[in-house]
Amino acid sequence: MTEKFQAIVLSAVRHSDRASIVSTYTPTHGRLPLIVNTGSGRGARMRAPHIMPLAQIEFSCRYHQTRELQRPASIAPVYTYRDLYFNPVKNAIGIFLAEFLNRLMRDTTPDQHTFRFIADSLKVLDILPGFPANFHITFLTQLATFMGIAPDLSTHRPGAVFDMRAGRYSSMHPGHPDILTGSEAQVPLLLSRLGYANMHRLRLSRDQRAAILRGMLRYWGIHYPGVASLRSPDILAELFE
Repeated sequence: MTEKFQAIVLSAVRHSDRASIVSTYTPTHGRLPLIVNTGSGRGARMRAPHIMPLAQIEFSCRYHQTRELQRPASIAPVYTYRDLYFNPVKNAIGIFLAEFLNRLMRDTTPDQHTFRFIADSLKVLDILPGFPANFHITFLTQLATFMGIAPDLSTHRPGAVFDMRAGRYSSMHPGHPDILTGSEAQVPLLLSRLGYANMHRLRLSRDQRAAILRGMLRYWGIHYPGVASLRSPDILAELFE
């Protein structure tokens, strides 16, 4: 029986002269790898945008639970980006998000709410005016709630340290090095106030933004080790002066 799936493309790797392996994230089956005929000619040119990282697509296929790669019968866009791939700042953010999500979604379970948050956030990034330098920081902050690792801010007390392993504040040293102290311990509180509507109000230097992102990736890496070593943050560090 042929089924229809909504999906966000995480990565596409050339498999042969005529096919690519496309990793997708779906709300019903989580990560779902596809083998997509790319070939050459007009048909290949039409399919190429549908398998770019972060593309939002719908495909139909005969799903086989035991098959490592699903073979879609058709692929169509459900949202066409107007600016994400063409604006250099948004494209750099997109490269980071694609790499991050590709690592993160390797071992996660399907979740409708997480899928919808990611899809809607990418649409926000696409239509945002100006220079959305804090978008990736805001995205990671909000995604943490859906992934079950949002810091417990109710435990904050003056002078407390933030225990990155426990995701909460503590008045005592937890006995391991994964902590934030002093002004760094206030960062989770600061980030919790960010949303896509107000993130532009947070003024950060390039070094400050890079330091916050390093700290966030360290926190994510403690809870999801697959995202501990990414290459794309270096691109963002150079871009956002």
